Amino acid sequence: MKRNLDQQSAIMIAIDHCGGVSPGQKCSAVFFDDAKIEKEKAFYSRCCNDSGMTDPAEVEAMVAAQVPSQPYWLVSLKSPDEATEKVQFHRIDDRTGQVI
Repeated sequence: MKRNLDQQSAIMIAIDHCGGVSPGQKCSAVFFDDAKIEKEKAFYSRCCNDSGMTDPAEVEAMVAAQVPSQPYWLVSLKSPDEATEKVQFHRIDDRTGQVI
């Protein structure tokens, strides 16, 4: 699958979205292709079923609301402070470069 963004570009988009990073902040990004997206959809579907949702249309709507249908980058920005360890996650659309 051809990617429109590389890992560094996705991280920079997330950093720009947040307004910058602190010294020592850790940044990483993972690309979600069609196969990973299907696994993520299956995971959310199981979560919905395990929480008691039985209506298939309702489960499908919840999964669609949680999981993008197009390839994206999941970017994590982790604070350098081990006491708080605040982690921010951002989804970056691979086609548009926009934060989802």
